[in-house]
Amino acid sequence: MMAMGVSIVKMSEPLESLRKAVALCDGFARLNRHDRVLVKPNVAYGLRLPPYGITTTTSILEGLIQLLAERGCSDISIAEGCVEMLGFDTKKAYARTQIDKLAKRYGARLIDLNRGPFRQVDLGGVKVQIAKAALETDFLINVPVLKTNGVTKVSLGFKNLKGCLSPASKAKFHVTKRLNHLIYLLNEVLRSDLTVIDGTYMLENGPEIVLGTAHRKNLIIAGQDVFACDVVGATILGIDPSEVGYLREFAEAHGRSLNIDAIQIKGEEDIDALREQLSWKADVAKELLAPAGITGLSLPYPGESLCSRCYATLGVALVAFIGENSNRDFGDAAIYCGGELEQETHRQKTILYGNCAIKNNSLKPCTSIKVKGCPPRLTDTLFALCKLLLSRPRALRVMSVALLKLAGVGIGIYDYSLPKWKRYRSGMFDKRHFALSRHRPREIDSESRQLGLP
Repeated sequence: MMAMGVSIVKMSEPLESLRKAVALCDGFARLNRHDRVLVKPNVAYGLRLPPYGITTTTSILEGLIQLLAERGCSDISIAEGCVEMLGFDTKKAYARTQIDKLAKRYGARLIDLNRGPFRQVDLGGVKVQIAKAALETDFLINVPVLKTNGVTKVSLGFKNLKGCLSPASKAKFHVTKRLNHLIYLLNEVLRSDLTVIDGTYMLENGPEIVLGTAHRKNLIIAGQDVFACDVVGATILGIDPSEVGYLREFAEAHGRSLNIDAIQIKGEEDIDALREQLSWKADVAKELLAPAGITGLSLPYPGESLCSRCYATLGVALVAFIGENSNRDFGDAAIYCGGELEQETHRQKTILYGNCAIKNNSLKPCTSIKVKGCPPRLTDTLFALCKLLLSRPRALRVMSVALLKLAGVGIGIYDYSLPKWKRYRSGMFDKRHFALSRHRPREIDSESRQLGLP
């Protein structure tokens, strides 16, 4: 079965490159100007982190809203539900990327998908809450980033719709240990009418920038068929689509091919020239601990049961901890998280992190520090690290300084900086991609609004 066409455009000026990408795939073929349009970007973190490769660029979002305005659409919403911690929520994530100003300029609504309202939906026997805004829209535009993921290998159009779940349902996707299957089923319920993969930047060892590394790519991938877009995106990242669980399940269920040769490519047709060889599974010791001179601490790969809330909380706590403990050896300590890892009893210093890890090791006699929660609190996480790895006097000093800095992050007067982030000061990375353009949109006259409209 031949897939719908997918356009690949090398980006120069965002609006005109986007215009070309949407035109090549006839992306607005099913759009009526009276439709309720919902644009779902990937703005998963409101934290003050380098946004490259983890967040949909504001320039691409603004271009989409302008194209919709040209089509005469006036009922437009931008919707996301980010990971909440340190006082950062979806509202602050919108402000961080000036999406709030974008919505105000063009008269679009902003929706926090974490707040609902929700409708309960049964996905293969697992009851989850999906935001009504996503279920009831007439035209869903899915705008993920071109990035890898340490659990699902890629995070593109299929996985981006996970942001339409309630916070508890996002965690449930992981707790059931059926993450790939549930992502596939979610995309049977939520259908993307247009997918635009923002490849301004791409991310290696994703899904975030603490362990991941962003690269400039300057690509837009667009199509009416989210499956075909994801196959193209995975291929360009250098990851075999057949190794992505939810894509494989969708292909089997719908008689689709995972071979990119089955997809009609428009625009940049030489896939081999665009293909990268990016790693998807980050090594915490290599990416985070070793640059700080820390040895003797490991985090075994948790599998697909580690959810983004635990992942984010632990990541922030580790950044705060290593900032005060560089060039130290902690012997043979380990942190176990997610619901798949079994504690290795020979280790003397271990943390069972989160309710899933604790439950999975409940029958084992262990002397671990148990950090309860779904997710655990940031302060509890930091306290457990200090208690396990430091002497009491040093633990008290480190906790005091780290908590003070975290408070500073929360109120916006302090930012953590990792050595690896120095690369984002080069000319390859442009903060203006995450800001509203300075020029006002041109007025669309009534005649041009109606050209080509259904």
